Amino acid sequence: MVRILGRQIGMLMAGLMLMASSPRPPEVMFDEAPPPAAPDYHLAGSWAAYGDRPGAVVGQAADVFYIHPTTFRSRAWNQDVRDEKTNRWTDVSVVQRQVSAFSACCRAFSPRYRQASSRAFLDSDGDGAKAYELAYADVLRAFEYYLEHENAGRPFIIAGHSQGALHGLRLVQERIVGSALFDRMIAAYLPGIGIPVGMLSEGLPVCATPTQTRCMVSWNSFDANADTAQYVTRSLKRYVGPAEASHLVCVNPMSFDAARPAMGFGSGKGILPGPPVEGPLPPLAHGKVAARCDGGILRVEVTPGFEISDRLPGGNLHMSDIALFWGDIRVNAQQRAKAWHALARPDSDGSE
Repeated sequence: MVRILGRQIGMLMAGLMLMASSPRPPEVMFDEAPPPAAPDYHLAGSWAAYGDRPGAVVGQAADVFYIHPTTFRSRAWNQDVRDEKTNRWTDVSVVQRQVSAFSACCRAFSPRYRQASSRAFLDSDGDGAKAYELAYADVLRAFEYYLEHENAGRPFIIAGHSQGALHGLRLVQERIVGSALFDRMIAAYLPGIGIPVGMLSEGLPVCATPTQTRCMVSWNSFDANADTAQYVTRSLKRYVGPAEASHLVCVNPMSFDAARPAMGFGSGKGILPGPPVEGPLPPLAHGKVAARCDGGILRVEVTPGFEISDRLPGGNLHMSDIALFWGDIRVNAQQRAKAWHALARPDSDGSE
């Protein structure tokens, strides 16, 4: 499993396009450093969100299990979940700006976990893979706790970004697909990693329509004119599998429709502007972005004068994969939850 995970981490590295000047990996080998204490998911402090849904639409009988991206920058391999500074940044940058996109449909459950640090990306086939293995073990335990104590047969969404998407994909493929849980999975939203189509388990389709359920979506945002050839090549090369792994999953989050891979200005439902800050979310911006899927890449155009914060080198808009399409994700997650209930109980309108 560590070797397979190493290849997947490699794809995450490609997605982040780390600069050559990135800090060195930890000097202490993974096996030489005792890991941080495992989180106890009976404790409220082990969750970034636990049934919370500020701004939620009352009555939606669904949940989202959201796995946060990397928010831990350290020489250590894995975060101690008692690290208050990192936890606060996770709350501001992820819970407020990412998990909140699902508040129209779902109660939110987002575990704190011993996430692999940003430095683990630099050793993807060695100790970095071990750091990710430790992180995933926490995610799996948190999901099992959620199932036992909170799910009660409710439909759910699996979602995550970047490192969170990596763990989310593994969770769906190893724990959910092929089990009775799959019938209760509304969909998986896993942007921020390059996922070759051939990497998906049999029985886990890419969502083709905005209301399809028991399927997955993913995208990776770049400037319209960015050179993404190396990104695509690295993502595909690190997957060892059948010939059909020849392209990456790209579902346009402005349409969530395979028949509409390109969407123009004015068709989106709202961008969450600005960098993460304390306090209430800013008003959504409208009519500022267009996007199209092109060779497994989501190419994004913005209107003159509209600034996208936290750009990465090479035209990579990885840090804005959620914010640019916050309104679209919110509406679509609600649509899919209602569609799931309509299929499960044809006389239901999706409310409790």
